[in-house]
Amino acid sequence: MKVGLHHNGHAIGAVLAAVLTVTTVAACGSSSDNSAGTSNVDTAVLGTANVATGEPVTIGFISEGKAATYDTSAELSAARVAVDYINNYLGGLRGHKVELKTCESKGSPAAATDCANQMIGAGVVAVAEGALGLVDQTIDVLSPAGVPLLLNYSTSQKSLTSPNVFGLMNGVSAVFGTSATLAKENHVTKAAMVTLDVPTATGAANQLGKLTFGNAGSALDVVTIPPGTPDVTSQITAAKHNDPGLWAVLGNTNFCSVVLKAIKTADRNSKIVVNDRCVDPSISSSIPGGFEGVQVGTTANLDPNTKDVKVFQAAISKYGSGLRVDANAAGGWQPMLGLARALNASQGQDVTRQAVLDGLHSAPAQPYPLTDGIEFQCNGQAFPLSANICATDVIVATANKSGELGDYRVLRTDASLFVMPSH
Repeated sequence: MKVGLHHNGHAIGAVLAAVLTVTTVAACGSSSDNSAGTSNVDTAVLGTANVATGEPVTIGFISEGKAATYDTSAELSAARVAVDYINNYLGGLRGHKVELKTCESKGSPAAATDCANQMIGAGVVAVAEGALGLVDQTIDVLSPAGVPLLLNYSTSQKSLTSPNVFGLMNGVSAVFGTSATLAKENHVTKAAMVTLDVPTATGAANQLGKLTFGNAGSALDVVTIPPGTPDVTSQITAAKHNDPGLWAVLGNTNFCSVVLKAIKTADRNSKIVVNDRCVDPSISSSIPGGFEGVQVGTTANLDPNTKDVKVFQAAISKYGSGLRVDANAAGGWQPMLGLARALNASQGQDVTRQAVLDGLHSAPAQPYPLTDGIEFQCNGQAFPLSANICATDVIVATANKSGELGDYRVLRTDASLFVMPSH
């Protein structure tokens, strides 16, 4: 007999706090530029016009926006494009025209809280967020107020345990399920996970990492690297003595640069899995063979040949002058369009906060935008770790030498990877 992780409150608190640390470095969008061009766009793919005529309702969108060290303002532009598309081609939300209220936190916890309060003051019926690093500050305000909060993905403890929060994609599975599933696919019996040597990160690797790999039939060796280590050859060489059939690397660009250099120096043909925040063309020349063949867990399929990307490109061509199809823009388009798909597929005509909550909980499974095959359903049954997560599957792509992503595919992640065996 097995028991789900969510049946153990202490366990879920520990592992979710750990996952948050591992993935916080990824909170502000991917640094790699895997954008799809918008030339020769056929706007006919948008379909037949279906204009919303009902009384307007306001949806909020909170983004980090533009700060000194990053710029995710493309999320906001893409959210506006999504609203135009929803209003003119999807009949709005249950026939009601959507008006968008936006706010930028710019990396400030106080500003994130203020943004959430602005949303309540504006009477929004729901709020969407893409890759907001300060999601907890907005949850503290919106969740107790009964405002539905739709997250493109998140892994914070509050996002996975607070009421009225919906994780439309599966951030937890993207971090641990991707590498464990690939290990299972490749019949790997021994694997190594390389992470920063800080308590919460190593805790995540030792708990969720070993859990998921163990359920996938693979023994996991956790390799810890002290922060700021310029050369990790000794740690990787020691780990290689265990003959891992797969390496999983958790971290941002700077961490990945030194780790991948050491792994590929030790074994150019190693199977390597990383998150998309690890991949940056600017570091490819420092890695033997570059990123060639590295498997990358990511949150959007940006292949320009897919129907979803063609629709996004067409909407940008019509409504979003200057916007490109890239990872940041995807973070604005996906949750807004996901909201429309779910709510319009559910029963009911009202678009109040409670009606949106009820509609999201009762909607049948819908295709999630820019995934080319992942479905989401927010009925609390998608993922054993948290009832707030609406999907199980993830996207994996293959990087070329310079770090550009291609060969996207949906990775069917078995939810049983995250189930703890009973003792």
